[in-house]
Amino acid sequence: MKPEKLYHGSSRKIEGLLIPILNQDSPDHVHTRASVFGTDRVDLAALFMFSSPIRSIFSIGFEQGIAYICIWGSSAEDFMGGDHEGFIYVLPSETFEKVGKEYEWQSFEAVKPQEVKHYQSVIEGMIECAVQVYFINDDPTFDLIVTNKFNRAPILKNLVSENQKRNINVKIFN
Repeated sequence: MKPEKLYHGSSRKIEGLLIPILNQDSPDHVHTRASVFGTDRVDLAALFMFSSPIRSIFSIGFEQGIAYICIWGSSAEDFMGGDHEGFIYVLPSETFEKVGKEYEWQSFEAVKPQEVKHYQSVIEGMIECAVQVYFINDDPTFDLIVTNKFNRAPILKNLVSENQKRNINVKIFN
């Protein structure tokens, strides 16, 4: 069943319509047609507000119904120099089709946002949208995160997220 609204996250302010693009900059992008991506999950959209500073290493994922990001560093304070604003675009779903993963929707035509949510801090915005944010400053642990791309829950369940430290929108892996 098609939801009434979808979400699209971005690290930049987009004026006017969201225009379809074709993104093929990594092996994960297998699409062949320009589109606007949307999801009915605000946490997944919020992951795409993150834009890496030049020196930042990070990895995003979605397991056990939980969206998460692992950022190389010891704390949010260490990262704050690289923090930036983020945006969640609330989109009408009329032109979207179910394409891709179970949470992905695509529109092959431009879409006018119904609402734009602005976050001064992408870290704060992701936490508010229930993304589990992990700061990892340990080479072996981060190596495990990178190596186990499709099975990180066993690693993450033993770590303390920024959400847990702040007691905001906490989700725990099994």
